[in-house]
Amino acid sequence: MNHRLAVTLGFALLVSIALAAIFRPAAYPPYNEGKYYFAIARLDFTNVYSYYGARVFHPLFVRGVATLAHMPLDSRVFLRVSIGSLMALFLLLGTHYGVEYSSSPWTWLLLPATATLVDQYRNYYWHDLFYAALCALFFLVLRVRWWLSLPVLFLLYLTRESTIVLIVVLAAVALLRRRWTLAASALLVGIAAMIAVSHLMAHTLPNREGVPILVLDVLKMPYNFALNFCGLEFWSNANAETFGRPRWVADVPPWLHLGNIHQVGLIGFSWQRPVQLLVVICTAFGTLPALLARLMARGSGRDLFARFDCAVAFFYGALMFLLAPLVGTTPSRYELYAWPIFWLFCVGVLDAAVTDTRRRIELVLLCLTASWVPAIIHLVSNRRPVAAESFNALSNTGLLLSLLALAPIYICTWRLSRPPSAPP
Repeated sequence: MNHRLAVTLGFALLVSIALAAIFRPAAYPPYNEGKYYFAIARLDFTNVYSYYGARVFHPLFVRGVATLAHMPLDSRVFLRVSIGSLMALFLLLGTHYGVEYSSSPWTWLLLPATATLVDQYRNYYWHDLFYAALCALFFLVLRVRWWLSLPVLFLLYLTRESTIVLIVVLAAVALLRRRWTLAASALLVGIAAMIAVSHLMAHTLPNREGVPILVLDVLKMPYNFALNFCGLEFWSNANAETFGRPRWVADVPPWLHLGNIHQVGLIGFSWQRPVQLLVVICTAFGTLPALLARLMARGSGRDLFARFDCAVAFFYGALMFLLAPLVGTTPSRYELYAWPIFWLFCVGVLDAAVTDTRRRIELVLLCLTASWVPAIIHLVSNRRPVAAESFNALSNTGLLLSLLALAPIYICTWRLSRPPSAPP
C-alpha cells in the first residue's frame, strides 16, 4: 500500500468514525416500513407486504451479524450494521480516490459527509445506507474485474428492486461499446434476481392496492410528480388511512382494472412540496450538481466517458437523480441513490479541472456547507431530532430561510469554479 492511499484510507476512517459518534442515535423500535424489515430479519413474512418482502439481503445480513456475534436480534444489531455501512462507504470511496488521484485525494472525502447521508445512517432499520455501501463495492470491483461485480449486482437487487435501473444502464453501456459478454451477463443476472424476488414475494401479502408491482410502480410516477413538482396531493380509497380527507372524489371506471383502487380524489394543493424539492435538489449533494453542470458545459469530463465504470456511474447516477422525485414521497431519501454521479464521476471531473489545492478545499467546504444548511436551520430553531427524525425536516419559514442561505453559497461556488483565465 502506497503512502497516498494509506493517508486517504486513514482520513476516511477518521471522518466515518466522527460522523458515527457525533450523530449516533439512541435505540428506538422500528416504525413504518422498518417494522417489515425487522420482521424479515426474524424470518417472519406473515404480515409483510410484497413490495417490502423482496428486500431481504439487508435484514438477513443483520440476522447473520447477530448470529455470529451471539447477540439478540434487536435495535443494537441494526445500528451496528449501520455504523459498519457508514465506515465501509467511506473506506471504499477512499480506496477509489487514493488509487485514482495523485494530488490530495483525501479532500474529496469531505463531500459525502452530508446531512442526507447522516439521516440514512440514523434510519438504521432501513437499507438505504447499506445499499450505498454495497453499490460502492460494486463500482470498485467493476473497475478491476467486471465479472466479479456480477454477484454484487445480484445482492444489490435483493436489497432494493430499483437496481433494475443499474442493470439496464450497465447492459446498455456494454452494448454501445460492443462488450457483448458483459451485456448478456448483466441481463442474465437481472433475470435471475427477478426470479428470486418473485419466489420471495410469493410468501408475502399482496400490496394494499391489489395490483401487480410493475403497475404500482408506474402509477407512483404521475402521483409523485403531481405531489413533489406541482404540490397536488391525490387520494385513493386503497390507502385512505395514510392520506388526509379528500375535497373531491371520483369513481374509477371498471375497465381500468386497478385492483382495490375504486375511487381517487384530490386532497388539495401544498406550495411547500415544490419548495421542499428545490431545497433537496440544492442540498442533497451540496453544490455538486451545479458544479458538474458548469464544468461539463466547458467540456470537462469527456475523457471520463472513455472509462466503462465512469460512464456507468454517470448514467446510473443521473437517472436516479431525475427519478428520485418520481419514485417516492420523500425525495431526500431517494436522492442518495444518485451518489455515483457526484461522488465518483463528478469528483473525477473536479480532480482534473481544479488543480489548485486551496481552490479545491474552498469548493469542498462550500459544498459541505450547502449540504448542511437545512440541518443547521433545523437545529437552531428546534431541539435535536429524536429517534430517526430527519435533520432536514423544516418548517415553512425554515424552507424559505434555506433558500436565502443557499443563494450566496451558490454564487461563491459559481465564481470559484471559473477557469483561471476567465474574467469575474
